[in-house]
Amino acid sequence: MTLFELLAEFVGIEAPSLMEIIFVSCALLGGILFFIMMILMLVGDVLGGVSDAFGIDIDAGGGAFEIMSIQGLSVAVMMFGLTGMFGLSATGSDVVAVLAGGVGAASGMYGMGKMMYAINQLQADGTVNYADAIGQRGQVYSRIKPNETGEIQVPVDGTLKTLLARAQNKKMHLASGEFIKVVDIIGSTMIVAPLDDLSSEE
Repeated sequence: MTLFELLAEFVGIEAPSLMEIIFVSCALLGGILFFIMMILMLVGDVLGGVSDAFGIDIDAGGGAFEIMSIQGLSVAVMMFGLTGMFGLSATGSDVVAVLAGGVGAASGMYGMGKMMYAINQLQADGTVNYADAIGQRGQVYSRIKPNETGEIQVPVDGTLKTLLARAQNKKMHLASGEFIKVVDIIGSTMIVAPLDDLSSEE
């Protein structure tokens, strides 16, 4: 049994008419597209984290607006199909079904827009102005091995932040708890030096 047949059976459609085929197709197409977009969004977050860890700047090219627009459209198409099918099954009227589908599509797009706005607000609240970390003193949180990335804790904008970091001297090993100073920044990765070395230079 195909996905089309399963979905048609779920809403009680036995011998689909043209409108029923349109609604079922929209529900399937929109649902599949929305699922793919969500997977790509998750993969993008993972790749973004990996790129930050290695100091690589990855530009997706399209930006969040285009991705969110595709997600909104996919939800609208999916909801148009689902609400249209249920409206047609409940009333038997094509006009009512199309109206119900339109309301469902508008509601789905509005809901997706509100959800993405909330997500963007949360991301904005958690945004760190990395440049403000330069010159700050802190401690190694997760040891920094030679030519590898670890984590440090330094005050940024009045809050203690845990940030990715590399040693200025790539051959140096910085143990957890060691005091450091941020001397530079590459992307979102802090470049640090031990306070002992800086004190001796001064």
